[in-house]
Amino acid sequence: MPEATQQKMTIEPVAKVRPIDYLAIITAAALWGGSFASTKIALAQADAIMIIWLRFLISIPPLVLGTWYSRALRFPTKKEAIPLFLMGFQGIFFHQTIQAYAMRTAGAANGNWVMVASPALVSILGWIFLKEKISKTGIVGLVLSALGVALVLALGTIKSAAFAGFGSMGDMILIFSVFNWAAFLIISRKVLRHDLPPSFTILWEMVAALICASIFLVATRADFSQIASYNATTWKSILFLGIFSSALAYLFWFHGLSKLPVARVVIFQFIQPLAGIFVSYFFVGERFTIWLYLGGLLIISGVWLVNKKH
Repeated sequence: MPEATQQKMTIEPVAKVRPIDYLAIITAAALWGGSFASTKIALAQADAIMIIWLRFLISIPPLVLGTWYSRALRFPTKKEAIPLFLMGFQGIFFHQTIQAYAMRTAGAANGNWVMVASPALVSILGWIFLKEKISKTGIVGLVLSALGVALVLALGTIKSAAFAGFGSMGDMILIFSVFNWAAFLIISRKVLRHDLPPSFTILWEMVAALICASIFLVATRADFSQIASYNATTWKSILFLGIFSSALAYLFWFHGLSKLPVARVVIFQFIQPLAGIFVSYFFVGERFTIWLYLGGLLIISGVWLVNKKH
């Protein structure tokens, strides 16, 4: 009986999925795809931890508005506060911080390559801890999407230099971040199964992340006066990170987690590097090759197979 009940909890939300739910997940992945270019632009003038702190701070007002709109705005109970704070520390503050510092020595291409391991790892963890089954067709879709991402990143754009060498400290941190993100998604799915609204969950996790970032800044004696010297380009990048890549993207992503099994939601992360390449075209001026479109077709095909009903 317990096993049957667990399977019912896994299958029931999937039957209620609407097209708008998929659109929310796709939008979140696309917004995250643009976050790397925005961060690189902001890093030209601002410190990594200051960018993260401002990103969290700016995201709070739209998150409050979104939570109010969904009629879920309230303070967490004592029982809810501890897991929400721990998730905010692990999945938002810690995750964003280690990735920001990793980018000091890691190549951009390496970061995208490492991210490819995330869906496979999450699918395995979802199977172990959440009893979420992966069909043979889903496995084929996962492989197709991974091949598509590999093709896009390897041959999709004309680059002026070869890939950065793998093995720096930043690369090692990125690998660790994949495991951290996978664990965060599994824990998030567990919490959302206890009927916590997605907007309520991400709001208070972001508040916890902001508290952690504030403590870190004070402990490291950060120079807040540097904020006044930021130019318009830096502020545009930070505003994009706070409003779109943090507030809206996390709201949409958590909404997807509340409707779909982790294995199905995380497959949409394959769209993120594809979106990132398009953003790089407009901000950096990279040119595409035919392989980009072929790789994109594989990614879309893989997403469709994993989400195909059986």
